[in-house]
Amino acid sequence: MRIALAADLHFGSVPEGLAEALKEAIESQEPEVIVIAGDLTLRARRSEFALARAWLLSLAVPALVLPGNHDLPYWNLLQRFASPFRRYRLAAGASNLMPVVQLEGGVVLGFNTTRSWQPHLQWQEGVARVRDIEAAEKILSASPPGQFKAIAAHHPFLKIPGVPRAKPIRRASLALQMLAASGVNIVMSGHVHQSFAVESVAAGQPIVAIGAPTALSTRMRGEPNGFWIIAGEKDVIACTLWLRSGMRFEPSVEKLFRRS
Repeated sequence: MRIALAADLHFGSVPEGLAEALKEAIESQEPEVIVIAGDLTLRARRSEFALARAWLLSLAVPALVLPGNHDLPYWNLLQRFASPFRRYRLAAGASNLMPVVQLEGGVVLGFNTTRSWQPHLQWQEGVARVRDIEAAEKILSASPPGQFKAIAAHHPFLKIPGVPRAKPIRRASLALQMLAASGVNIVMSGHVHQSFAVESVAAGQPIVAIGAPTALSTRMRGEPNGFWIIAGEKDVIACTLWLRSGMRFEPSVEKLFRRS
């Protein structure tokens, strides 16, 4: 199973020509699915969503798209609480905030960790709703035993050493128990604008956490724009980080994780 992982496109802060360069680099690797792990826009403006939609429609590969906290209305509080995902749904063509891509080699499930309000000041951080955990469990349990399984979300599920901005979502422990019991192999995310690929343990089971840097935005965190190509095979998960050099993307870091 071959997956491209990109996140934090932030249309509204994208250098001219870079979106086309990203598209060409990703498609050159012939992924079966492109995961866009949230934050299509910078401020959820109509013009930014229009740019994002045009780019998504130009892709020659199926895309699994998720909302991020920047895709919720920023200034219009009435819209933020009454219909927070309306503009996002129109841009992403999303009828479901928990999209699924089922391929011959496995399944990729999108998990929405974004919400318009939380009972604390850090509303931009993620949360796992109990109903979504239960829905994800049903979807994953329907997949054949031993099949490669991947989860994608905007926010990280795990604390990542050396990446202080990677704060686990609320109810992370409950979600990770479900993922471990369902045999999930990898958890993909964005949000922190820094790349990582580490093996961890969830409820006693090994799991690989992969985070993408910002793919297009000028809002970087000490790392160039980039994306991951992930190849999940029978015995190994191979991850290649592509990073921007000038107006091109080139392979940079490779990591291998053995599957038990």
